[in-house]
Amino acid sequence: MGEVAALAGPAVLSMLSVTLMWTSDTFFVGRLGTAEQGAVGFSGAVAWTFCSLIAGTLSAVQIFVAQHVGAGSRKGAGQMTWQGMYVGLLAAVPIAIIASFAVPIFNALNVAPELLEPSVAYFRIRLLGAAGVFLTFALEGYLRGVGDTRTPMVVTFVANGLNILLDYLLIFGHYGWPRLEVAGAAIGTIVAGFVQAAILFVIAERRALREGHLTRPVLAPQRRQLLRLVRVGLPVGVQWVLEMGSWTVFTTLVAQISEVQAAAHQVAVAIVHISFMPGYGISIAATTLVGQYLGAGDRESALRSARNALRLAMIFMTAMGVGFLVARRELIEIFNQDPAVVAVGARLLVFAALFQIFDAMNMVLSGVLRGAGDTRFPMITAILMAWAVFVPLVWLLCVRLDQGAAGGWFAALIWIAGLALVLRHRFVRGRWMEKLLVERTNERADIGSPMESER
Repeated sequence: MGEVAALAGPAVLSMLSVTLMWTSDTFFVGRLGTAEQGAVGFSGAVAWTFCSLIAGTLSAVQIFVAQHVGAGSRKGAGQMTWQGMYVGLLAAVPIAIIASFAVPIFNALNVAPELLEPSVAYFRIRLLGAAGVFLTFALEGYLRGVGDTRTPMVVTFVANGLNILLDYLLIFGHYGWPRLEVAGAAIGTIVAGFVQAAILFVIAERRALREGHLTRPVLAPQRRQLLRLVRVGLPVGVQWVLEMGSWTVFTTLVAQISEVQAAAHQVAVAIVHISFMPGYGISIAATTLVGQYLGAGDRESALRSARNALRLAMIFMTAMGVGFLVARRELIEIFNQDPAVVAVGARLLVFAALFQIFDAMNMVLSGVLRGAGDTRFPMITAILMAWAVFVPLVWLLCVRLDQGAAGGWFAALIWIAGLALVLRHRFVRGRWMEKLLVERTNERADIGSPMESER
């Protein structure tokens, strides 16, 4: 388990920092009012739905890099990283165009009137920062694929600190800065995102040139490699966007009920991210190790790493779930002191605590299968569970039976449990270890110590 922890530790801290960046907008905007807080959470979810197709597709960069490193194919790692950056830059153009249609999009979603104006303002600005998000995904994929999870962690800390500073200055107008309120929160986030991408680019390019993953600083787009990356990554992107779309339907239905329900739901989601992101960090480590070991033809070590990652995530997220149960009212009060919001939010955290256990299994097993290049089966399973189980249950419980956000969270628990059990069955069968996306060379990489890859 030590090998997994060596890679997962920095990734977990990085994901915690990402969570802090995401929740800082929620925290600061909550000081403006309940409606603004609900609007930021809702519009942020809608914005991420549009971006998640490309972000998920770019997860293929880590998959290819890890397998190339394991197989000893150094130049392939650099080539796929550049193709990932090209995919991100091209996709950012239509995403920015979508921002101009913010008003009709939110009118179609029929959100509560008090949420409309701040939702539109936040959404428009966040989509303009899509290029920074996509470049960050591609560059972090390269670094994590070669076994370096520390560098993305440090850069994320820097970006997070900048985001918090800009939130404080731009939301409230402190020290002579303009008071931009919800728009200020969005501007702070996208500026921090572009700074993060720029730092990662400099570091990744230097490392790639030094270690032979690149023969020159800039590589031209290569149609065959672009298509390979998209073919492997697109199922992940489709899975992310449709899963996020199902969650957006849930959030939309809650936003139509009342601002109290919307704010309580948003705060609960922010708190759940405290444990969700570290679990995803462990999944990142599993993807890297499984990819590298399978690339090197070492199935036994790939299986061992997968099992250790699953144990680590289950232990961590179960402990977090217990914390949610014990301190549920106090956790809600950190974000919002409205007694009505606290009462609803504390109830939601009961469901969230149980959600943790199955979500740990889901995230790690998804990461294991991705590391092997098995992306289609998880996509099909996730889509069926999200739209044939989760969305109908949310509508039934939230709308038809008038159970509010609590009914939707119960539906989410059923959904995540079913998905986790199906993926576990796939994992136990073991056929995922038969996949390989790259050709092995005679120059096998030394992947025995992930700590060495980070130096």
